[in-house]
Parts: sequence; C-alpha cells; structure tokens
Amino acid sequence: MNLEYEANFEEQVLPFRIKVNEQFLNTTKLKVSLTRFVDTELEQADFTDGPPTKTARELAQYWTEKYDWRSVEANLNAELQQFTVIVKPSSSPANFSEDVPLHFVHHISSRANAIPLLFVHGWPGSFLEVIPIIKQLTHPPDDSLPAFHVVAPSIPGYGFSPSPRVPGMGYRAVAAAFHALMTQKLGYKKYVFQGGDAGDLINRYAAHDFPESVVSGLSNFWVVPPSNEDLEMSQQHKFPEDSDEQYFCAHWSDFFKSSWGYAQIQQTRPLKLAQGLTDSPVGLAMWIYDAVFTGIEPARREEVWTMDRVITWTMMEWLNGPYGAFSLYKQGAKDGAISTDTINPLPFVKQPVAISLFPYDIWYRLPMRWAQRGGNVVQRNVHAEGGHFPSITNPTALLQDIWKFFGDASLSRTDTFAG
Repeated sequence: MNLEYEANFEEQVLPFRIKVNEQFLNTTKLKVSLTRFVDTELEQADFTDGPPTKTARELAQYWTEKYDWRSVEANLNAELQQFTVIVKPSSSPANFSEDVPLHFVHHISSRANAIPLLFVHGWPGSFLEVIPIIKQLTHPPDDSLPAFHVVAPSIPGYGFSPSPRVPGMGYRAVAAAFHALMTQKLGYKKYVFQGGDAGDLINRYAAHDFPESVVSGLSNFWVVPPSNEDLEMSQQHKFPEDSDEQYFCAHWSDFFKSSWGYAQIQQTRPLKLAQGLTDSPVGLAMWIYDAVFTGIEPARREEVWTMDRVITWTMMEWLNGPYGAFSLYKQGAKDGAISTDTINPLPFVKQPVAISLFPYDIWYRLPMRWAQRGGNVVQRNVHAEGGHFPSITNPTALLQDIWKFFGDASLSRTDTFAG
C-alpha cells in the first residue's frame, strides 16, 4: 500500500500514532496556495449554487497561513488511543472475503459492567466524530449512568483505513468487517451500536446479519422513507398541517429536490468526481464544507463549522484520496440501500432500537409509527437543537439519549452485560 502516513497493518492489533509524511503536507500546502478560484458568480444569495468563492478564498488563506496539521496530529495522538489491524470478514450476505485493513479508536472503561459500543461515523465525517463524547461514554460523571467500551473504526477509505482495492466494499461489507473487528479481534461477542448517516446503514446491516451479537442500538439517522401513500396524503393535505407526518413528508420532498445531488454523483460516477478533487485540496474542502454546512442550524454555523474543523475533516479524505470515500455510495447502492432518486428501505431490525431526531436533518420528526416500519423502535427522542452530526452540534443531547436508552437494561436488553 502506498500511503501518505506511517502505518502497519497485520492480523494482530497494533498500536497506532498518526504521522503524516512531511513531503505530503508540504505538497498539500503548495496546492492550496496555487488554487484557481471561480472568479465570476451569478448575483444571488450565498450558497444558492454552493459555497461562495469568498468562503473558498478565506479557507485557502487560513490553510496556508494559520492551519497547523502537526498541532492537530499531536492533539489527536494525545487524546485518542488508536490501533490498526487486518480483519477477515466472516460469512455474511455481503459475500466479501478480502482482507480489510482497519484503523480504529478503542477506549476501555474501568467499569466492570461497561457495555461494548460500536460507534460508526458517516460521510463526510470520520472517527473524529466520536471525540466530543468518548470521555463521557467511557467515564460517565455519575455512577448511575452506563459506561461503555467505545470502538470507533474508520470506514475503509476514510481517515487512516486504506481505501478498498477491489469492488464490493459497500455498507453491508463494512458491517461484516466491523463485526469481525468487534468479535474476532477485540473479543466482544456481544455489543451495541450508535451512528448516523452511512454509519446507520452499516449498523443496520450488522444488526440484521449478526443478530446473535448485536444486542440493540441507537440511531440518529434512522432510514425509513415515507411510502408513496404517505407522500400522496401529504400532497393532498390529509395530515394536520402541524403534524409530524406533514412536516416530515414536506422536508423529505424538499431534500431530494435540492440536496441529493452529491449522493447521485457519488453513487454513479465516484471516480469521475475523484479525478477532479484528488488534486485540489480546496476543491475537496468545498465539497465537504457544503455537505456539513447545511446540516447545522444557521445561528451556530460559524461556531461549529470552524476553519480548523473544515480542514481537519477534509484531511480525513485527502490523505487517502477521496475516491474510496465516494465509492462507498456506489458500492452501497449495490446493497440496495440507496438509489439515485431516494433512500430505500433497509432490512428489518428485530433488536430494540432508539432513535434520536435533530433539526437540520432529513429524518427530523420522523413519526414513531413510521419509524417502526424499519425495526423494533422502542424509544423516540426529538430535540429542538442540533443537526445532522449531533456529536458536534448537540453532544449533550446525544449523550443523554445514549445513557437513557442503554441505561434502561430491560428496554435495551443491556442486562446481558451485567457483571
């Protein structure tokens, strides 16, 4: 593997520290400084057609003059216990038998009855999503709250997990790889899950394909599309105007009219997109910037989506090159999870599931009875603040939801972990 960072991948778990090649960092900064910007824009409101040029210029200037990767690298190494390993996915409907090199974070709680938790990130996120909540999960502030052994792997092609070299690494295959990590390499024969975005799809397949190990889960991106009948009733205003059903259907339709374009190209022509963005760090940053920006409440966008965070998140795709991250969508489409014009129903999850719904996300106010079409949803949490990435937009609420659900041993079946 020709990697731009130092890493060893073997069948035994190895400790890992981030160290990106100096020449690669210098080349990246040079490319940023040589960015050719769009110099003519239509006279319209910012973000009508995407991130404005002034935002791209500001980011490029910050990247070349102020951003310090080595400082970020040192902080991540100090804050996170990281590892690498090669897994061999066990038999599953994914039918993917290639070795999979993985990078992952693994924090072990001192609690004897701690619950193994698989935390799976989405796109364009990475293992970085776990940072705001991992300390509280492993060491809760109150003994009455459940504690967790947290495992946060990098999806192949993201962060420090190398990109796949053969087709087939879709959501279902990633689920099989992460299941192998949890059970074969870390010895967690049973575990719970948490995740959103692509992480939810991966977790859903894990729950369906490995029911003997996946006990329960909490999702902040519970994929259950409205039926054609639901949409027709909404269009005919047969739901009360202030109902969850009417709100959800209206926002669902708006999302696919205005915001699904990124997914369509990533699931149909990911290499075409990657050919342009593999050589332009600012271009890749703007692709990522726009995807996250719209999932944050406007009043908090500058506070949450800082230049440092934008660049660091971009680096998590820039290091491997973005093709691996983009192609997850195309390979995942082969699983049937998504298509060019919608998100499809996923396999039914029989284990207990809690869902957390945040504003500025497509699934906000998903009705409970509709959510239950996708699985055994036993708890629904609706929040007034937060967005698509709750660990950075409302980590307190996400933590409370995790503690509430998994702390109810009978509801979440976590009594199986009692010491």
